[in-house]
Amino acid sequence: MKKTIIKMKLNSRTDFVDTLAEIDFHFSAPYWQHDRVFVPKRFARDKAMPRLDLRTIVKDPEKQATYALVMRRHFEDEKFDLVNATVVENYSETAHILYQLGYELRYEVSRRREELRMGDSVNVYLDKIDGLPGYYARIESDLMEGDDPVAAYNDILETFKVLHVTSRPIVDTYGEILESSKNDPMDKLS
Repeated sequence: MKKTIIKMKLNSRTDFVDTLAEIDFHFSAPYWQHDRVFVPKRFARDKAMPRLDLRTIVKDPEKQATYALVMRRHFEDEKFDLVNATVVENYSETAHILYQLGYELRYEVSRRREELRMGDSVNVYLDKIDGLPGYYARIESDLMEGDDPVAAYNDILETFKVLHVTSRPIVDTYGEILESSKNDPMDKLS
């Protein structure tokens, strides 16, 4: 599926949630996700190379986790991602297949996620990433045949403005943000 996706760091989780509640949009209960991000050798994100996320989803601790394999290719200049996902039955076997195909584990990202659906084709996610301060909002718009990704991108930017989120869009993945935060010399001083 073709998607336009923008994420931004929130100044205030409470303000964001309250603004959406004022227009009668409410987030789901939080749930846990853990992604192991696999990339091909000599991976270059700017070359729109695919990455594979082996995802664990726990929505109810009393029930079995769900596992999914998510393929993602990012096209920054065109403002869209190609995203395909499938449920997998055997997590370990799937991880071994990825290694045998020559993929290598690049990042591991755990998050608490809340979600809401705005209309038929727009999802809003509220993410708390383990190891990072603050919260992130992510809006994804599913693109249909003939939709202009740049127009969808601009629509999402306008949606963020209406929701009083004025930070800059974050291009880096959560894994890249985590990695750069570990390499930040200011973090080592605290």
